[in-house]
Amino acid sequence: MARISPGARWTLRLSLFSALFLAGCHPAALVLPSYIQNVGVEVFQNRTSEFGLETLLTQRTLQQFQMDGRMQIEDPSRADLVVRAVITRYVEEPLMYDPKTNFVLQYRISLVYDLAAVDQKEKRTIVEDKDKIHSVFYYSPEYNGAIVETKQEAIARLGEDMARSIVRRVLEGY
Repeated sequence: MARISPGARWTLRLSLFSALFLAGCHPAALVLPSYIQNVGVEVFQNRTSEFGLETLLTQRTLQQFQMDGRMQIEDPSRADLVVRAVITRYVEEPLMYDPKTNFVLQYRISLVYDLAAVDQKEKRTIVEDKDKIHSVFYYSPEYNGAIVETKQEAIARLGEDMARSIVRRVLEGY
């Protein structure tokens, strides 16, 4: 097998990146003003009785901003843009029952939250959503033939998905 020199490897990577970029595989444009260079995420407020949601969602949102990479992460007290969220409701609904045993086979977990992204330089709100709902479904161990999740695994998946949605909403406007 032939070895590729470091220079040729760099050229190959650049060519591949250029091809993907020209083919339309690039991040969506930011809808934020150009003077906003970094983002801070305040600890989410949790107004529900479900313990730990504020920590989970704050951490997942920070991770999603880091993975996105278009904005630097900063302490909220020094950030150009501050993201705030208030979790107002946690709902766990049984959706499907076993007709023989009456065990719950499928659940839906939903979080209702308010979201705001505030431009600290201009002191104005760029993004504001009230009563936004994010849900996931999961199957209980009593359901045969489906991928089974625990409630905690479903909540973790909800946190990941919701954080990804928040980052897209703040950076891309949707």
